Amino acid sequence: MECFFYENLNETQRKITLSELESKHTKALRIKIGEQVLITNGCGLSASGILSAYNKSGNEIEIKNFYQDLNELKQDITLAFGIPDNNDRLDMIVEKCTELGAKELVPLISKTVDVHARNIRSERLNAKSLSAIKQSKRSILPSITEPVFLDDLVKNFDRWDLVILADENGESKFELNNSSKILILTGPEGGFTKYEIDTISNNPNVIKISLSNTRLRAETAAIAALSNIVSRCI
Repeated sequence: MECFFYENLNETQRKITLSELESKHTKALRIKIGEQVLITNGCGLSASGILSAYNKSGNEIEIKNFYQDLNELKQDITLAFGIPDNNDRLDMIVEKCTELGAKELVPLISKTVDVHARNIRSERLNAKSLSAIKQSKRSILPSITEPVFLDDLVKNFDRWDLVILADENGESKFELNNSSKILILTGPEGGFTKYEIDTISNNPNVIKISLSNTRLRAETAAIAALSNIVSRCI
């Protein structure tokens, strides 16, 4: 069952008309009249239905059932990641971490982040994330913040029950301790400095975890760290 996006989906509707773009996707995917599809509004509501008509103004979907928070984790996970120098690597972090279930993505400015990498294109990243929720059949579109300085993020650690720092000197065995709001931090290409690691670690709700015996690229570390935590949440 393929998934499509309809921003104004609500539980009073029994029939909706897809946008021109989403209608083109039904054609590209060769969805036939009468075939089942999934619809999401990106805000937690999904619906199953059937393609009932082709129209130039937009294809029609007849709604059958509604679902709240379909395919979402019970835990609220934020990933804060050092911004990579390469846009393709940035796209990969957003795409794959959306598929894995992150609720919030925070591009992080630390000492070793290249100054030119800080000018991210929010529209491009949101488009990547939207495509990923349809691929993974999620019901929530993650929020992607503007780039945040590490020092400012540290000041707000009390937003989360647990803060997890990916660090080569961290532990391989750890517990989430029933935490419902989790922040994961991964570094940029040059890693966090010793001062930054000490600043992060000097907080009571922080644990350090090791991801691998090998040195990982920034995008690999972000995806691996989130995968590690998600596997413990399922």
